[in-house]
Amino acid sequence: MDTSLESNHGAMAEPRPQLRFFARFASLALILEWGLGLRVLAADVLEWFTQLKGVLCVFPDTLYYWILAGKIRDGSTYEVVEWGDIPHFALRTPGYPLFLAACRLLFGDRTLFVRLMQAGLGALSVWLVYQLSSRALGEASRSRAWTVPLIAAALTAFDPYFVATSVFLLSEALFVPLMLASLWGLSVLWTSPSDDKTRRRGWVWALATGLTSGAAILVRPSWALFVPAMLLAWIVGSGRERWRSALRGALLVVVGLVIVMAPWWVRNAQVYGRFVPTAIWMGASLYDGLNPKATGASDMTFLADPEFWPFDEETQDALLRRRALEFVRDQPGKTFRLALVKFARFWSPWPNAESFQSLPLAVLSALYTIPLFGLLAIGLWDRRRDFRALVLLVGPLIYFCALHLIFASSMRYRIPAAVPSMALVALGLKRVQRSFGKGPPHGGEIG
Repeated sequence: MDTSLESNHGAMAEPRPQLRFFARFASLALILEWGLGLRVLAADVLEWFTQLKGVLCVFPDTLYYWILAGKIRDGSTYEVVEWGDIPHFALRTPGYPLFLAACRLLFGDRTLFVRLMQAGLGALSVWLVYQLSSRALGEASRSRAWTVPLIAAALTAFDPYFVATSVFLLSEALFVPLMLASLWGLSVLWTSPSDDKTRRRGWVWALATGLTSGAAILVRPSWALFVPAMLLAWIVGSGRERWRSALRGALLVVVGLVIVMAPWWVRNAQVYGRFVPTAIWMGASLYDGLNPKATGASDMTFLADPEFWPFDEETQDALLRRRALEFVRDQPGKTFRLALVKFARFWSPWPNAESFQSLPLAVLSALYTIPLFGLLAIGLWDRRRDFRALVLLVGPLIYFCALHLIFASSMRYRIPAAVPSMALVALGLKRVQRSFGKGPPHGGEIG
């Protein structure tokens, strides 16, 4: 017997030392610890910076949320008064202000505690990405193995933009975990068997999915159109044998959504005497993206124009919506060119905001973001025939991209929508690793 062949075979079967080293870190608990730690560190740094500058946060939107949170905490009228004496009773939906009000009730007006609470929500998002990826891709968990869901969780934990989004005093911090919970709930419903044994559990999941979907809409009204789209996709994608079961489940999701949103609808009916589903801000947002001076970026200075500001919020909203539609009708060419600019801004590999623009930051951001785009494309190609995975993982990204071809656009609006797609980025990384023939054996295996 040739002992040299036996020796070579044994050497080949032995995991490479560097792969055994990386396999030690294949732990969801460890990833969650790092995800939370990075977000706590970011919260501390951002709090120091804002205290130094004497501002609440680096984005102006924060002020609206902070004012409304104070109104809720103090039990006063839910309104923002601008330009002297013009009240806005539905300028923002109450989801994020309710969260801020709860934080301020518990911890006072110290913004650091709010950021730390949001850091915890960011860590929760990492766990939800793992759960969503496992369901949507059908990946079984394995001990000490870098599976696709675990890689997706790690990417979410360490992504610098996801980390930053968690600690800004903006609605994205609360919207992301609610969006992920909504998608995860649908992934469970979509993949669960329809037998009697699991039917009652499916009812619970459907109601929970509706509750989280409604809460997500109350935080970010732009999510409102995606919910019916994903339910329709579930029904259509269930096939002839299961579409009736999917339809019943979708109706239960709607019931859960209505339970969450009904108090806001009732309140708005009392204020306006009509049905107002989310906020009265569509006209301003639409005109922001579609007007003769539009550049693709958000610029709300037109609200100070005497042509618009003397009106109450409903009249102003209707006027701005009409002007935006007139612009589209009268200047279709410029509307199309604006859409191209907005598309480029949405997919920009570096920040759009002037306050964040610098050559070193742009280079570093591009070096990080462009490879992610490439891996996402590979993951998309791999799952091109998997309708369920496409809806759940890249559906939000496509949806928000399409939405911001109409409204003002920025890289900022891509970041929350990109979180579910980390599963496809992880899948792309796995395919690249395999294509180079460096598949790590045993415990170091990716996938």
